[in-house]
Amino acid sequence: MKFERDLDSILDLDFSPDGKYIVSCFQAGTIRLWDVNSKIEIKQLLGHSKDVLSAQFSPDGTMIISSSIDTTISLWDVESGKRLKQFKGHSDRVTRAKFSPDGKFIVSCSNDNTIRIWNIKTGREWKTLKGCSTCVCDVKYFPSRQTIVSCSSDNIVQLWNIKSGKEIQRFEGYSYFMMCVDVSQNNNIITSGSTDCKIRIWGL
Repeated sequence: MKFERDLDSILDLDFSPDGKYIVSCFQAGTIRLWDVNSKIEIKQLLGHSKDVLSAQFSPDGTMIISSSIDTTISLWDVESGKRLKQFKGHSDRVTRAKFSPDGKFIVSCSNDNTIRIWNIKTGREWKTLKGCSTCVCDVKYFPSRQTIVSCSSDNIVQLWNIKSGKEIQRFEGYSYFMMCVDVSQNNNIITSGSTDCKIRIWGL
């Protein structure tokens, strides 16, 4: 099964929680929603002015969050395709934006060397995590909702306490950019991918 159109490069994609849809984002600044069974594009989400770097469904599947080179984050309604809110505060491209497990908050990371947490209900920035010396490439909530993991181009993976906003642990000593990071559902293992073509795993 393939979804084919004459489009720009796909920079990120995500399944809806029920597995019926895929959201994808493109260099052209567009976000497209696809039906898995029919392989047909059913909707475009338009509003970003530059490349869209990430897109993710909310845990309940009713919303999509996206981040862009235009330094903004957008929250979209899946049914209508309309933008619900726009989050501004980063001063450089927003490399990733992810929902919290309960769908109440968004965590984002940027080339401005910061990680920011946003309250979806108020549309305002709740907290800024500072302590990265270079651009932050990826970020993810732990399923427990108490910790955030990030990776950056200074070759470091960091763990952050959400309540205090402070770094609580780091993994370093590597020679290549850490580009992506994830955490297991039991909160005990983190993994990262880097530009040396290696996947690393750490037990906590």
